[in-house]
Amino acid sequence: MTILVIDNLSPFTQDILDCLNKLGSIYVCKRFSEVNNTGDNIENNHYDKAILSGRPKNCREINIVNSKIIKYYFENDIPILGICYGAEIMALTLGGSISRMNCNIQGTIPVTVSEPNRLIHDRKSVTAYESHRYCVSRLPEGFGSVASSRYCKHEIFSHRKKKIFGVQFHPEKSGEDGIILLSNFLKL
Repeated sequence: MTILVIDNLSPFTQDILDCLNKLGSIYVCKRFSEVNNTGDNIENNHYDKAILSGRPKNCREINIVNSKIIKYYFENDIPILGICYGAEIMALTLGGSISRMNCNIQGTIPVTVSEPNRLIHDRKSVTAYESHRYCVSRLPEGFGSVASSRYCKHEIFSHRKKKIFGVQFHPEKSGEDGIILLSNFLKL
């Protein structure tokens, strides 16, 4: 199983790779620009799953590339995990919306798990590292929220039938709870 990790210039991409190494995963990490500019079409590669990283600032080109990847994986029923910005662009691409928060969230917070899900089994809460100013405010059709915090209503969301997930926080910076979440995604 090979995982495609899309680096959207996040300062935390190396942390994602470190977690995947710790979990013994095989992955290919590509900067968003490599997918877009080198003719390396995702349709021509056979990745089993994808992880979309966060990003430091708004960039039209990053949005276009990530939307293309999300549509392809969604239409072909291939598991995908959007982290922070990755979750936000997933929601936007598939018909949801995001909103600007009153303040920038930076640090570790508790996240309440509201229903059983494939990413977090048998847990009522997780400790999550947040670093964002926007949050998913309306989920696309076919998605449900499975965890929330005092800052974001949709900390973890998933498609009801497909293996498509978004997490508003950074599991790669969330210690053991983040490793569990990533491990469960890899097992899908």
